[in-house]
Amino acid sequence: MKDKLIYYLTGCIFLLVALGVGINIKQQFEVDYSKIPNKVEENSGFQRWITNLKNKDIEIEADEFRLIEENEIYNTKWMQVFSIDQDGKKEEFENNLLKHRDIKKVIFSPSDREYIDYRYEYRDGYAPNEVHFYGLKEDKIIDARILDCSTRANCYFDRAYFLDNNVFVISEISRNIHKHDETSPFCSQSETCTYTFKIHVIDLINNSRYVYESKPLELIMEEVRPEL
Repeated sequence: MKDKLIYYLTGCIFLLVALGVGINIKQQFEVDYSKIPNKVEENSGFQRWITNLKNKDIEIEADEFRLIEENEIYNTKWMQVFSIDQDGKKEEFENNLLKHRDIKKVIFSPSDREYIDYRYEYRDGYAPNEVHFYGLKEDKIIDARILDCSTRANCYFDRAYFLDNNVFVISEISRNIHKHDETSPFCSQSETCTYTFKIHVIDLINNSRYVYESKPLELIMEEVRPEL
């Protein structure tokens, strides 16, 4: 009788474990990876961004964005990596952080050891259509052009915010043409053109960038940009 009870209890445990695994797998399959992740949509940075757009009569909803691209972010052509232990690098790192404090469109991570510079101007060797990431990961200083966009598409990075020390979001507005398109007719920033908003979710640990795009909108960039 005792042996039967042990077998019964053991069987129940295995059934409960299998049920738990099954539920987890089911939940994973139910997640819609084609939409903006909940951790982004629920973040205060995203909420402030989309509320500002609506206040400027740009009607856009979070559930309208769809995944259009997934790729890696690290590229040795656009990145430099230094050891913090190299002569003078620690002082250079600290000075660089200090120099970029309290600058509009330069945002720091929660740890205050990394920043994103998305200013729409030439600075530190970067162009207006390039985003500069600078920071310390373990004992390595990373100095990288983390993202760029097409000037032909009248692109503009309007907001950036960290979800945590390793994941951040950058929003972009640009014409709805491919980044490398060189054949589409030119459309100036003073004309009405078809634009979309792109949400770039960048994960430094997993070396990934997911890009989500909104529905097309007819806008005049010269009028819209100062409002963003």
